[in-house]
This record gives sequence, C-alpha cells and structure tokens, in this order.
Amino acid sequence: MAGKAELLSFVTADQETLHGALFRADASPRPDVALVMIHGVAMSFYTGPLPVFADALAGRGHNAFSINCRGHDWIARGGDLTAFRGATYENFEDCVLDIDAAIDRMKQEGYARFVLVGHSLGSVKSIYYQGTRRRDDVVGVISCSAPRQFYSARQVEDPEFEARMADAENRVAGGEGEEFLWAPASGAMGPFTYRTYVRKYGRHETNDVRPHAARLGCPLLITAGEIEAAYFRELARELNESAGPDNSTCIIVSGADHFYAGCEAFMIDALDGWLKEHVA
Repeated sequence: MAGKAELLSFVTADQETLHGALFRADASPRPDVALVMIHGVAMSFYTGPLPVFADALAGRGHNAFSINCRGHDWIARGGDLTAFRGATYENFEDCVLDIDAAIDRMKQEGYARFVLVGHSLGSVKSIYYQGTRRRDDVVGVISCSAPRQFYSARQVEDPEFEARMADAENRVAGGEGEEFLWAPASGAMGPFTYRTYVRKYGRHETNDVRPHAARLGCPLLITAGEIEAAYFRELARELNESAGPDNSTCIIVSGADHFYAGCEAFMIDALDGWLKEHVA
C-alpha cells in the first residue's frame, strides 16, 4: 500500500451513516485537495478499481477518500439498522446527500478543495452532483466509464426495457413499489425494488447527465475502455462534446474493460498527469 489509509465514517443530512477509506499522502503539493472517489452500482469503497487508484495516487501526492454511497453492495443495513439500503433500494438523487456528507467529512479533516472521481454509476453521480450543486470548492470531476443508463438510451439498447419499465411503473402506482424484479444494470443482472428501478432509469431521465457536463464549472476528465460495450465509449464522447474541448479531456483506454483490469498502471499515470495539469 502506497498511502496511509484510515477508516472514517460520515453521516448524511437524512441520517445515513456511511464509511470510507482516506488514503493520506505522505507529502502533497496540494495539501488542501482531496479526491472523493465514488463507486459504481452495488460496489463499495473497497471493491472495484477506485481503491486501487486511491492507494497508488496517494503515493504520488494526492489525498484520496474512497467512499460508500448508500447504494453500496446490492443489499445492506441502513438507517437505524432496521432498514435496508444498497443498490436494490437506493434512489438515484440521494447521491447528492451522500457526496455532500463525504465532502463535509473531508472539511473536518482540513481539506478545502475537492475532485470528484467516479467509476461506472459513480461517474453519473459525480457529474449529476456537480452539475446540480455547482460548488466552487469542487475543482475537477473525473468520470471513468459512465454508462448510458437513461430511458431513451435503454429503449434502443435493450428490446425488453420498455415493457419492463411499464410494468414497474404500474407496480409502483398500484402500491407494489417495494416488491422486487431482476433486471440488467449496465450488463449485469441485479435485484431492484420497482421504486428504485423507476427512479433510477425512468422516463424523467434524471440520470442523463450530458447537459450537466456543460455546466460543471470545473475541468472534466472522461475515460472509457476500448473493449467495453460500445455505449460506454459513445457516452464518453458525448460528455466530451457537451463539456467542450476547452473544459474536458476524453481518453479511450486501449485494451481496457469496464474495471480497467490490466490497465491500472496506465490509468494511474493518466489520472496523476491530468490532476497535476488541471488542479493548481
């Protein structure tokens, strides 16, 4: 392990207790900056590529906080520990509360500026958060493999999606919102409540973050893997176009899958280089 990791907890405005690992750099040219790293669907602060990146980046002078959102794992305890949370139950928009609380926790640790680093659904959450909040203390956003998960895209990509969504909407309207269905989540199957499925992928298209990319107010780095499904690369280019060439950088990583397996060294170099260039 390159950095010094410390387990921290933080509490959201609606009283969810979440956890994360803060990888502290021994020395940093930007000691007031913390990376806030946001995992993908059903992942956690200790799974997927982000904790690997956080550890290595701490060794290069970047303080990094790899966090849990309330959508960590498929099903987890939450609230007063009698309720259920996790990707099965989360409302997409609640990511704003989770990231607010993580940033507040980093302020308690003495950090004043922040870079949001998301992977998969965490990328969508990162762009949605800053496009909504437009915080002056968020000085960069990094999106690694954001999925095209909004309604109009899924209509095209999944021939069963429209009927599945219509059924979910009817179930919610009929009072069955907390019952379950199995459905794809950017390729992998997972369990969702009907409420969560409608809130996450519904006709409202809240999670179409292409417009948000144009109003971040800070630099944006976008990556996607060469051997991921084509829609990851397509959205990467659309986000780049939305943000504009003066505000964004797009990298298609040769040989990379969704988790950047075997390409970690390239990604760590790319993230380190971009941070040194774009975060003063």
